[in-house]
Amino acid sequence: MINLFSMEGRLNRAKYFGRVLAISILTNIAAFVVGLFLGATMGRDAEQVAPTIGFMIGVTGAIVNAFQVVKRLHDINRPGAHYWLLLIPFYNIYLGLLLLFKKGTEGSNQFGVDPLIIKSRGLAASA
Repeated sequence: MINLFSMEGRLNRAKYFGRVLAISILTNIAAFVVGLFLGATMGRDAEQVAPTIGFMIGVTGAIVNAFQVVKRLHDINRPGAHYWLLLIPFYNIYLGLLLLFKKGTEGSNQFGVDPLIIKSRGLAASA
């Protein structure tokens, strides 16, 4: 089973991209559906409630994405604390591109076994 709420292990480029994309799409769909539901059931009162619920959905999606970023950082042999570097303007663009395109460390590193080796051997992935 995919553990989206763990910072343990490593995540290769393809899985990282797929998970982040899926989480973003699901978060936006959830916010849209909740907005429609509130608009249909609450009418004008939804204008006060919808932004708060939308914010909570967005924060939840951002937290789940943060777990994926840490796993991807582990794959390129960087500590999870480098996540906070995404808050630095311009450097966040560089780091984001690095997460998407840099190949992970070949073989095991201090954060775990290479996810590509696990996949090629058909073993159960821990990521």
